[in-house]
Amino acid sequence: MSEVLFYPGLPLLLQIPWIEQRINIFVVGWQTELFLLTNMPYLNERPVKLKSEEHCIIRFLKGDDAYGFQTSIISVQFFPAPLIFFKYPVAVDKMPFRKSKRFRLSIPAIILNPQTVQKFDVAVSDISATGCQISFKTGPENTFELGTRFFLTFNILEKSIEADCILRNSRPSEDAFLLGMEFTTISPANKDQIEAFIDMISKVTRTP
Repeated sequence: MSEVLFYPGLPLLLQIPWIEQRINIFVVGWQTELFLLTNMPYLNERPVKLKSEEHCIIRFLKGDDAYGFQTSIISVQFFPAPLIFFKYPVAVDKMPFRKSKRFRLSIPAIILNPQTVQKFDVAVSDISATGCQISFKTGPENTFELGTRFFLTFNILEKSIEADCILRNSRPSEDAFLLGMEFTTISPANKDQIEAFIDMISKVTRTP
């Protein structure tokens, strides 16, 4: 595989044949053609018992595409830090991920973490009927752990949109931190409003 798709902190989903649940891990580092290094996977606050040469599948999202590859474990270490060395992928499958139209934009928004009652001024940088990307310029990155739930509010066509969201992915960019949000609870009226807005943008930006 010539193209490097990874970056430190890239969220991954680990699929092990004998475990039904997919496990969240993230990239720590890699050596091209040799190994991919990740943190230790945990289930129920306990490390998953893995062994060398065990086969598995790793999947991840990047941009508008989903990726997946087969690999196996080279070694597992617990000291000085719990880490796993996977074989570097020989080939990576790629497929479009978005099922709905999504458009780039910049709409002022507010996200609220209901557990900490923290509010953040952000911008919706792209949107679809099922989720959106949030652009966040300042603040502690550790506030945004994968799986964190937020309450999002913003305006479209002078109407307020409210939605419960869950953070699915995050990555740094040149001038901001980008958060991929999936809508978990949104009213039919708000969803219709987003779809009408997307349809309007689609007609305006469509080339003849």
